[in-house]
Amino acid sequence: MEYLEIARTGKNDWWRYLISFPGILIVWIFGGVLLTLPFVFWVLGDGNPATTYDSTGFIGIPVVGNFILVMITFFPFIIATPLAVRFIHARPVQTLITAAPRVRWGRILAGAAVWFVLAAIISVVESALYPGRYVLTLQPRALLVYAVFALLLIPIQTTAEEFFFRGYLLQWMGLILKNKWLLALLNGVLFLLPHLANPEMSVSSNALLMALGYFAFGFFAALITVQDNGMELALGLHAANNLMVLFVNYPVSALPSPSVFTIQTLDATYGLISTVAAMDIFYFVFFGLPKRAKTSTELAE
Repeated sequence: MEYLEIARTGKNDWWRYLISFPGILIVWIFGGVLLTLPFVFWVLGDGNPATTYDSTGFIGIPVVGNFILVMITFFPFIIATPLAVRFIHARPVQTLITAAPRVRWGRILAGAAVWFVLAAIISVVESALYPGRYVLTLQPRALLVYAVFALLLIPIQTTAEEFFFRGYLLQWMGLILKNKWLLALLNGVLFLLPHLANPEMSVSSNALLMALGYFAFGFFAALITVQDNGMELALGLHAANNLMVLFVNYPVSALPSPSVFTIQTLDATYGLISTVAAMDIFYFVFFGLPKRAKTSTELAE
């Protein structure tokens, strides 16, 4: 059974989505607020003028602490979507991830490895094209502490997003739409919307290109999920993409962190062009090579 069709094994009455969709969002948003609220009260009442909380988030606390507080807001999110699928739509949680008999862990690792290599190449090429843009900011002790939490928490964040966007929403839309390109297009738009609030959107010289980058990522993750009959590749790709902050980051980021290099200029044009090129290569590695090999075998016969 195909990934989109497997949603039909559950219960898909309209009223179930009327409950599950807002329910997931409510658990995510208000659950995240409840988890961080004690820390908000703490920084507001600690008597230290250097620490506070405003619309941009926590101010004056250590980077690692700020990162943890951002990441824990995804704990309710990663739980809410599987619970909705299991108990409201009455189908196994695994059907949210894949149409295969079991989760393909090797596919997750392969997707992460390939994207990590491509992202590294993007950074090397950019540093060569624009000398001085990458500044060495390695602080081994700070990076090591951050890396421990990043390796634990970033996969939770990215998996929560994949469960919702490439699992729940994509399968829901797949009950109605059959065209994978249209599904990927709509999924890319939906993925873009919450990321419009990211801090880099407000400081980039070309916010439109940044927005197109988020859209392209959502579009591509949805496309390979449908193409691969499961979200394993997207899970690996997304985690590897966000974990790149350990090696390369920029001053204003949705995931502030100590990193080996800091990019002084956020180049939205280079970012979009290089990311789309990397997506083309990624797609070819996982879907172009087998197809080409099959065609060659058929011609030989």
